[in-house]
Amino acid sequence: MIGSQLGHYAVLAKLGEGGMGTVYRARDTRLGRDVAMKILPPAAAGDKELCARFEREARAIAALQHPNIVTIYSVEEEGGFRFITMELVEGQALSELIPAAGMPHEEFYEIALPLVDAVSCAHTQGIAHRDLKPTNIMLQADRRPKVLDFGLAKLGGAEAPLAEETLRMDSTITEAGRIMGTVPYMSPEQIKGGEVGPSSDLFSLGIVFHEILSGVRPFRGEYAAEVMHKIASEPIPRLREIPEALADIVERCLCKDPGDRFANAGALLTALREAAGADTIDGAPTSLALAAYERRDWPEAERELRSIMDQRELTPNEVEALGHCVGWQGRFVENIELWEQASAAYTKAGDQAGAARLALSLTGLYLEKNAETVANGWLKRAERLLRDQPESIEHGRLLRRQTIAALRRQDFMEALELNRRCLELAERFQDANLVAETRHDHGQILVARGDVNEGIEHIDEAMVAAMGGDLDPTTLGNLYCRTMVVCRSLADFKRSQEWSEIAWRWCEATDAPGSGYPGLCRIYSAETMRHVGKWGEAETAVRDACETFEHSGLEGHAGNAYYELGELALRKGDYPAAEEAFRRAHSFGCDPVPGLPLLQLAQGKPEAALRMIERALGEMRDDRLGRARLLVAIVPIALANGARTTANAAAAELDEIARDFDSLCFTAHALMGQGALAIELGDCESAAASLRKALSSFMKLGFIYDAAQARILLAKAYRASGNEEDARMQLLAAHKTFSELNAGPDCERVTDMIAEMGG
Repeated sequence: MIGSQLGHYAVLAKLGEGGMGTVYRARDTRLGRDVAMKILPPAAAGDKELCARFEREARAIAALQHPNIVTIYSVEEEGGFRFITMELVEGQALSELIPAAGMPHEEFYEIALPLVDAVSCAHTQGIAHRDLKPTNIMLQADRRPKVLDFGLAKLGGAEAPLAEETLRMDSTITEAGRIMGTVPYMSPEQIKGGEVGPSSDLFSLGIVFHEILSGVRPFRGEYAAEVMHKIASEPIPRLREIPEALADIVERCLCKDPGDRFANAGALLTALREAAGADTIDGAPTSLALAAYERRDWPEAERELRSIMDQRELTPNEVEALGHCVGWQGRFVENIELWEQASAAYTKAGDQAGAARLALSLTGLYLEKNAETVANGWLKRAERLLRDQPESIEHGRLLRRQTIAALRRQDFMEALELNRRCLELAERFQDANLVAETRHDHGQILVARGDVNEGIEHIDEAMVAAMGGDLDPTTLGNLYCRTMVVCRSLADFKRSQEWSEIAWRWCEATDAPGSGYPGLCRIYSAETMRHVGKWGEAETAVRDACETFEHSGLEGHAGNAYYELGELALRKGDYPAAEEAFRRAHSFGCDPVPGLPLLQLAQGKPEAALRMIERALGEMRDDRLGRARLLVAIVPIALANGARTTANAAAAELDEIARDFDSLCFTAHALMGQGALAIELGDCESAAASLRKALSSFMKLGFIYDAAQARILLAKAYRASGNEEDARMQLLAAHKTFSELNAGPDCERVTDMIAEMGG
């Protein structure tokens, strides 16, 4: 099979073999990721009943959503082969990591708690594994366990035994008959031909626990029959030199009668957590902190870590984890302080890679604070820390930060080269988070240099792949937000709305109480909702964002939130509230343009408005997409000042940007600007033609407020040419929209215009 192609999967290497099929490493060429592929053996592939069971149970397991259970991607058939594709788990099998004398019980909890939580999740959904053993438990680089190989899983509870089948398919027996495989992990009922269900998994877990803690299995023998006899008949061996509570748990799991074991995996998990809470390292319940961190219960993980601080000094890794906890609760200043401490602790311990990782994380946080000088200082520190170190994934993260720096200064050639090198390292070290970020960065670079369609395709594809991968919540949250930033810069609010809806669902679903990420999503979602006329929902979302970020330490996010609040107040005609919101935005480092100049125009201060918007445009000479947002506003401001030449130049530049970046929104605003200028010049026919196109574009986008503004100008063009009836129809339609939106001043203005016409 190696080197062959099954559909869009390229088979790369063999990973293992069992009775239910052979597992290969394969490349999903469609999504650009490596997967594990389990192919049914040819004999089984011809068995319709077995295939039906295989597919039914694979689909059931695919429904399991747990960080410690391998993710099933698909069940497929291609070229006569039936196979499933699943998450490729990198790491070492637990069987390879158990010391000869067993693990310390504190390390045991780090594995056992998430492992039992995963088994409990499967049992709750009616799935018993029936083949739990150290070779089916993979420990990733961060020592998180993953349960693999549900090849013998049973859907729907207990089933008649498969002892003979298990022996045949999964035991590794030498010519002398020595048993080295599954048999030592069987339950008594499995051996005796009784019902095999969730309780059998608890017995298998008891054997695994005994082996982790002591280094040996509880029932051993030279031959399979001898091992089976001991499992079925011999007394339970008592573990020594471990806490009594833990020894009692293992002994109860190993009861011969299923009725004497724990009632279910949830009860076992509770017992383990209680034992872990009583068991300490220097008085510190590290296992409880780890368990809370793994399930993303940030407040609980923080409480547990702080309780450890009362007993002893935290390790650098624990300080780093505490920083994550407070950051996810929106306390970013504290997050920065903790990560600075962790970086110093890693340096003191001689862990250059750890110190560099924190330096790069701090680079990102300081950029979010708009503290570019400090961010650059941390970036230079990361470069120095990694300069003489062997190549590692941290070098990839450094390349990514350098890529972002090149993109910010619009050096696209350097950015693309750095991005290419970063992706090579990310794939070589198989870091799914960095792979996803790097591919997304590639799309952003393409968009920024003007290759919009190709860049957006890369971004969409990167997001789809990221959603199906096993990314950490921080990475996925960042990718959602960055996608919406790109959409916003292009004024592609249709795509922004689609991604913001997905991001919103993710924010609500993620186990992150008090998380800052929902706040970010609220800002971008609020702007989209404003454009499509959902002002009430937009205000609720953006006020939440203001509250989230005002005291978070991320001034840039707080400024963006207050700016959006000002835009909403401006459209509703609440000018004092708009002015206050723009003032608050400015205090957080956000330049409140074009909102504040438009407010000044509405307040009868056209000269001040023009000075401010021209100043902002002069400071943004190289950012074409940033200029486009200002050009939209300068046309009406320039016309109010009688500066027709300025208005004409702005409309022309906006039209050029709209064409280059294929933006329907900017095209519509350019057409509206051209129409407004044509009215001033007395060319009513040309004005009406441009404004009808602008109106059509706004309606296509769903921008009802902008469409109503276009209707007002179109009515003026019609009236100037003597077409009173069409003018009245446009004004009535605009009045209806403004009334529904509660846009007070606009509604009054249209009412006066209708009255002037005698209606």
